[in-house]
Amino acid sequence: MDYQPASAPITGQRRKASAPIGAISGNGQKWRFPDDVVAYFQPVYSLTQRRFTAVEALARIQNAAGEIFAPKQFLATLDVPERRELSRMMLVAGIHLLEKLDQSGIVLDLSFNVDAGFMEDHDCSACFLGVIGSTRIKPERITLELLEGGDFLDGSVAVQRLQSIRATGAHIALDDIGSAYSSLLRLKTLPIQKIKLDQRLVSDLDADPKNLAFIQGIQFLSDGLGTTLVVEGVETPAILDAMATLGLDLVQGYALAYPMPEPDAIAFLLDPALPEATPTAPGIPRTILGAYAGYLLRRPLLYGLRHEGREMSLSAFLSRCPLASFLRAQETAEDHPILAAYTALSALENKLPPPEMEAAIRTAGKNIQHLVLEAIKAYGTGRQDP
Repeated sequence: MDYQPASAPITGQRRKASAPIGAISGNGQKWRFPDDVVAYFQPVYSLTQRRFTAVEALARIQNAAGEIFAPKQFLATLDVPERRELSRMMLVAGIHLLEKLDQSGIVLDLSFNVDAGFMEDHDCSACFLGVIGSTRIKPERITLELLEGGDFLDGSVAVQRLQSIRATGAHIALDDIGSAYSSLLRLKTLPIQKIKLDQRLVSDLDADPKNLAFIQGIQFLSDGLGTTLVVEGVETPAILDAMATLGLDLVQGYALAYPMPEPDAIAFLLDPALPEATPTAPGIPRTILGAYAGYLLRRPLLYGLRHEGREMSLSAFLSRCPLASFLRAQETAEDHPILAAYTALSALENKLPPPEMEAAIRTAGKNIQHLVLEAIKAYGTGRQDP
């Protein structure tokens, strides 16, 4: 999913435009396809490998006035052949970037968005191979990210088309998982190897931390399906910390790198200046949001409180919770509302029958979730939007 602000600057030389086909809504500025199309690139970071492992090619339009527009502002005006051409242009631009990086010893993979209409073409795999056939880039380094588009992806023909693409060695990803019920259903039938979580479920975690539970659920789903999960919308140091604490690997967002034109992307990737927020040790939270992610990661165990058939001490379990550990590491007073909630829950141990104890645990969990939101507001989010 593409979420770069339309007002972002661009460097590099523009091509001369030819025939106009439309105007951007709201400002009347004419733009031309394909002449005004430019490619931006946003890196994907691996938290386990501690390096950038891929780039995503993102389409932009730069009009004669020098303004930059994101796909949500122009994609709907393009017909199916033009969208296919847009996908082809991003693939070509991405391969060009990979070839330049390869020469400098930086080997990355590439992903690019593909409209579902591309798959309606019976020779889509031949078209794909035709683009990369004259390059040194292997299909195994390319991922086609499928965008939602009508009902085509629900048919058997779509499965055949996707299987023909996979037969080339390329990977198939389903974009914006969680944005629509249909996208989850398609995971059952389509030969998908990667899924990309909709950035709208991630980018506002500072304000709505309960969505961490949804992200954790998608992570479990991805693991169960044997697919690779890429999390978009990692916009702040706190969100980055939370993703690392949950044990996620591939992340993308402003906290690590902005979408950039090719010259800037090459310069950045040759000498990536990672932000201080990049986790140094996965699983050890550095923010209150990361600590809450650690709490959620262990919460399923809290309901059972059993390990290898033996009862586990509730008080011991709670004392090792990452959320409580984080607060105490910050020298937080024991009468802090969150720590007080833990103390009150521990005091109930062995005093309630199992059904009532489980109900108390659930109530405490909801209370802690509310308190975490208040604590996040107090600690600050670290958000640095452009």
